Amino acid sequence: ARMNAVFKIAIAFALIQAVAAVPRSHQPAGADGSVKTAINPEYLKEVAVNLADQTHYGDPYNVSCLSDEVNITIQGVSGAVCSPSCGLLSQCPTDVPQGVTVSPQCALQSTTGDKYCALICTPSSKNDAQCGGATCKEVQQGIGICTYDL
Repeated sequence: ARMNAVFKIAIAFALIQAVAAVPRSHQPAGADGSVKTAINPEYLKEVAVNLADQTHYGDPYNVSCLSDEVNITIQGVSGAVCSPSCGLLSQCPTDVPQGVTVSPQCALQSTTGDKYCALICTPSSKNDAQCGGATCKEVQQGIGICTYDL
């Protein structure tokens, strides 16, 4: 991933150098002589598609949690998961990552009393697919939670 980021920076730097090498007479300029730029519409489409594909209960190690989620770790359970809050007046969002077959439940509570949604699963090597790309970690006998590993 670090090599990929370095590569992208090198490409961006090369593009900046290439634009700078174009004579000013060939660059579109504003009244003040500044070079006018715009964001590539294809890039905006790509970002919009990526954001549209993101669901609740995602992998906090690979993507940022949605704006209404927090990165949750559970005491005694390995891994983490993005989790929205829930309560008496707010139900758990039902949009789940691809492959998830369990339903979100308002099942977690922080030490301050805040409640959060989780994908509750049945721990068994036969049922790991129920969590999509996450794995079912046992929290007590017969009850598990879907989390992502680092």
